Amino acid sequence: MLSIERAKELINDPKLSDKQIEEIRNQMYMLSEFIFEQWMAERNKAKENKKKTERGMVPDRNTKNRIGRAT
Repeated sequence: MLSIERAKELINDPKLSDKQIEEIRNQMYMLSEFIFEQWMAERNKAKENKKKTERGMVPDRNTKNRIGRAT
């Protein structure tokens, strides 16, 4: 975890209290966790789609569906 002292250096705003720095740091951790979880979900979905495509379960984008429209 990032120390308060290191967070102060990175934020570089002497007007902020230690409590404010700590709150900013905690919010940054929450944001980074959210971004990481979204990335993992997208990565897993892409892997699943790739596997389905390799197995022939998902039609190629250039093929037509039953109605004759490209999918």
